[in-house]
Amino acid sequence: MNKVLPLISLFIMSMVSIFYWTFKSKDELYEAKWNVPDTTLAIMINGEISTTFPTINAYETSVECTNGTGKVEWNGSKWILTTSGITKGSIKCNATFTTKVPTLAEIILANNEVQTPLTTPGSEVSAYTLNDVSAITTTYVTSNYQSYFITYGTGWKANGNNFDLTGAAVTSGTYANSYSDLVGKYLPYSYISSSSSGGSGSSTAGTMATTTDLSSVYYIVSATSSSFKYKNLGSNKSITEAELASAEDDYGTSYYFRGNVKNNYLEFANKCWRIVRIGGDGSVKLILHNDNTAGSANPCSSANNNNDAAFARYSGTTYKSAFNTNYNDNAYIGFMYGQIGASDYESTHANINKSTILTNLETWYNNNLKTYESLIDNNVFCNDKGKSSWPGYGTGITFYDSSTRLRTNKKPSLKCNGNLSKIVGKVGLITADEAVFAGFIPRNAPSLNYLLENTGNVWWWTLTPDSFMVSAADIWLIQSDFRDVSSFSAGNENGIRPYISLKASADISRGSGTSEDPYVVE
Repeated sequence: MNKVLPLISLFIMSMVSIFYWTFKSKDELYEAKWNVPDTTLAIMINGEISTTFPTINAYETSVECTNGTGKVEWNGSKWILTTSGITKGSIKCNATFTTKVPTLAEIILANNEVQTPLTTPGSEVSAYTLNDVSAITTTYVTSNYQSYFITYGTGWKANGNNFDLTGAAVTSGTYANSYSDLVGKYLPYSYISSSSSGGSGSSTAGTMATTTDLSSVYYIVSATSSSFKYKNLGSNKSITEAELASAEDDYGTSYYFRGNVKNNYLEFANKCWRIVRIGGDGSVKLILHNDNTAGSANPCSSANNNNDAAFARYSGTTYKSAFNTNYNDNAYIGFMYGQIGASDYESTHANINKSTILTNLETWYNNNLKTYESLIDNNVFCNDKGKSSWPGYGTGITFYDSSTRLRTNKKPSLKCNGNLSKIVGKVGLITADEAVFAGFIPRNAPSLNYLLENTGNVWWWTLTPDSFMVSAADIWLIQSDFRDVSSFSAGNENGIRPYISLKASADISRGSGTSEDPYVVE
């Protein structure tokens, strides 16, 4: 339809319903208003004539004029018309507003209030209560320790960032005679060894282990004369943490999910993913949640959860891989690496050779995601090769930046330093820093957060180097059974969990982000 027709009919029908403006000079801002009879502005909103501009910023716009050019922009509170090249004479312009389809990132932000984390990323684990803890661990009690007297508490209270047991006492009998009374109680340590060596027991009656300033407490679920099962509480916060928070990355403000969140599920490429964060550039970072080898209609549904569903089957049923098959050189901390046996840092860490795990990831990607490539961003994966100590090559003992950042300073970062650390590709791994923002902290501090779902007791790799120690390149990984982040030699085989970025332009066809109604990108 000729867009001039609505202008003509509008002009004839009613002078009141026509908007005019006066052109005083080029590039001047004008609000839509009735003014003089020689210039006509027609407003179309989703194909319908309107006598006013919209009042919200939810539209894409265009302006067509019979003379000169114009555009309509949102100034933060209202729409403003800008013109250029207008000459004398009667001018007619058509301002068209079309409802803007929100991007995936915009919908996520609209559905979540950005909050300050309940716990401090890097120094406290994501919070939870006893009822939130599903993992149960077994400790075996040898005949020697069955004769020990056990320190326990009937409850706990917060002490700064740690715990104090309440109702603390020592069993009147040995473990062998008192184990049934320990059910429903809290131990200060997960082992029965002597309190002097970090255990909950003592060979001397009445001797109490330390019950204050504890980093964790252990709730006894069941017990026998030779073992007990427990749940580990590793945070002193008594409220379940589940939020969207923010931190800076290399592109601006990033928004990340932290804690036991339940509304960051996304279905894409016939698989289920968890949304890790929105990048400062608007891209949406995803980690695999269910490879969906069974072809479920809704791979995100809790009915399809499985202890190893979150890992990539890159060769038959195989989902574990070494980070690098070899590990006896600093080069092998690399997702891509340079020259083995080099005598300088740059040659060692040049991004020339693909790691074992990158090769396997690309095999899985080509078999599963290649046909969806138009929606997948060329992501900058941060394989942080920055070093805190020399030399960083050969077999020299080296601590990489993450070791100081995460273990010593306890301050994770979403920024990537150094060109050798930045590897561009379609598929990679989550960084240890991102895992810490999600709720983990390094070494023996159990967390409850969304990254643990569908991982069972499998250990799985992150992208982040830790150190080169004792002739082995060590990489940070997630220990699902201990619910923490630690490091391990690159030559060991652990789970592969793919990580991708959807483009900023991606939009969803439906969904609210829950497991039963995930966001769907097609």
